[in-house]
Amino acid sequence: MNVLNHEIPHQKYFEELSRIPRASYKEEKCADYLVEFAKNHGLEYKRDEVHNVIIYKPASAGYEDHGAVILQAHTDMVCEKNADCDHNFDTDPLDLYIEDGILRARGTTLGADDGMGCAYMLAMLEMDLPSPALECVFTSQEEVGLIGAFALKAEDFKAKRYVNLDFGGKGVGTCTTSAGGEMIGLRKPVEFEECDAPVYRLFVTGLKGGHSGSCINRELGNALKICARILKEISGSCDLRIVKLDGGLKNNAIPRECEAIIASTAKEEDIRNTFEMMTAKIRNEIKFQEPDFAVTLEKAEGSLAICEEISADIIDLMYLLPTGLRHKSLQIENLPIASENLASVRCREDYVEFQYSLRAEKMSYRDQMEQELCILAGIYDMKIDVYNKFPSWEFNPDSKLRETLCKVFKEERGIEMKLLATHGGLECGVFCDLIPGLDVVTLGAECEGAHTPKEQMNLASFDKTFEVLAAFLKEL
Repeated sequence: MNVLNHEIPHQKYFEELSRIPRASYKEEKCADYLVEFAKNHGLEYKRDEVHNVIIYKPASAGYEDHGAVILQAHTDMVCEKNADCDHNFDTDPLDLYIEDGILRARGTTLGADDGMGCAYMLAMLEMDLPSPALECVFTSQEEVGLIGAFALKAEDFKAKRYVNLDFGGKGVGTCTTSAGGEMIGLRKPVEFEECDAPVYRLFVTGLKGGHSGSCINRELGNALKICARILKEISGSCDLRIVKLDGGLKNNAIPRECEAIIASTAKEEDIRNTFEMMTAKIRNEIKFQEPDFAVTLEKAEGSLAICEEISADIIDLMYLLPTGLRHKSLQIENLPIASENLASVRCREDYVEFQYSLRAEKMSYRDQMEQELCILAGIYDMKIDVYNKFPSWEFNPDSKLRETLCKVFKEERGIEMKLLATHGGLECGVFCDLIPGLDVVTLGAECEGAHTPKEQMNLASFDKTFEVLAAFLKEL
């Protein structure tokens, strides 16, 4: 049974995409679907080894000499779900539902980031609408470092105009600049040994989480940092050994939950008193922005633990690792221009691993933050890996494409289009490096809660934005 209206092409294609598992690194089935679409519609296409797909559509009658346009969105989605949700992102279709005109998925992320843009392109490819030649690019692995975009080749494009369909400023804006950044992994070698001390499970939950770019300036709770503060306080008055650390899911999501299993010979009453004291302090600090914050301490089981000395190092490091907003713009209101997100921690067989994402408008800020983490890694005898560096997209004051989009938006919607900037990492910077002189705009529907199970999309905005896109391409 369909949830969306399949008489409306972009709605139909959004629902079809929602039935295809498409986690980052696992976009093969989605690429298969896109190739089959191209074949069925008699369109030229290219597919590469990382499952990027480019589908080409010739210009409509009268637009043959108007110059091609790139449309682009990414196929992968952030796969987050609630703790009580048994959804399998490798096999299960998303469970879509509509409530008061808002589209959501039960218990999971919706994938509007960026199934929305992919659906728009499929609709434009299928429909007989006036437009220049289209080069529709479905990139892979965007959410894990723009990997698909970096794999593209300049010779596959003729266009000098580019519409990114991954940012819409709540359906009323276009982006003018975006952050660059990188991912960092920190690994601490450890050995697990037999331990017969009583074991406890500390679990931080109830935090909002959110996109590590767009939400980093909201003073939201970071589950790893909260967990570290509580563990540090407990370890200050008793012995403590780490049995397990597990928190956060994605580098580009602020971690909502963190589990720490610890062993200690201290009196349970003393541990609980310290736990309750610290929990009360933290709850008071974040009660306005995180009203659902919760943390529990309960008895658990475990026979292997990291030694007390190395456990102390790991707790100290997690306590010290910086996270959150570093610098904000003094020119654009509420725009972060440098930030770091301590995104996840995992206990592996022989090491503990932390994952980070860094973002910055200026690469010098990014380099400074990277160097600080390198210094900490050296102090705590950790290995550090820096990967997935991506460039920022700098503001172009003379964009003709943006001028046309703003004019069409005003004609279609009756309101002025907002010019926005984002601290998120868009693929625009990669495309600008790939194709010199590229003119860039972004467009998208009203969406909220990206990278969390609260992700949602306004269906009326989804429809209206497609109308703007079609009118815009007709104007080109």
